[in-house]
Amino acid sequence: MKDLIIIGAGGFGKEALVIAQEMNKNNPQWNILGFLDDTKPINTEIFRGFRTIGTIKDWEPSNNQYFSIGISNPQAKETIYNLFKNKGAQFATLVLPTAFIPTETILGECCLIGHAWFGVDVILGNCVTVMSSMIGEATIGDFATTTGFSNIAGAILGKRVFVGSQAVILNGKTIGDDAKIGAGSIVIRNVKPGTTVFGNPAKEI
Repeated sequence: MKDLIIIGAGGFGKEALVIAQEMNKNNPQWNILGFLDDTKPINTEIFRGFRTIGTIKDWEPSNNQYFSIGISNPQAKETIYNLFKNKGAQFATLVLPTAFIPTETILGECCLIGHAWFGVDVILGNCVTVMSSMIGEATIGDFATTTGFSNIAGAILGKRVFVGSQAVILNGKTIGDDAKIGAGSIVIRNVKPGTTVFGNPAKEI
């Protein structure tokens, strides 16, 4: 089995733990060591008996260790990914066994996928987080996060995009790098890089 360390001890870190445990039920592969977090003391119990084992900023990866980034903030994910990549870390892509993902789907490294449904022609970059979302014929850039019950159809999302829960992005739309889509928004037009949109139809705020 491979040693797995989860970076981030908040809600998404706990989700990563659950997904890894569910994967182990079908095919034991992860020896989960615990969490890294800079905001909680070492040896703090986090979830299901697992504890913090160190800090993000000080951890030095070893050969048999794999890392999952359980953090929702896209910019923080990029910073942490680059920090650990430069230290030679290996990353795990964790996929909940109940997710529907066609074999042709292209997944980057360090992705975290919950109870999602993917259609055809989906491409995810590195360190993309997808919770209970429906995605079809879409390309999602590095470090993006889509949260609960969002729906993305035939769209292109840039790097570090954040999609709030129950947001809908309609076919053919392009979402620029670092954009944020507010919860419950309906996106009917392209979204410029670095902007935040909200509402139905979604408008810049």
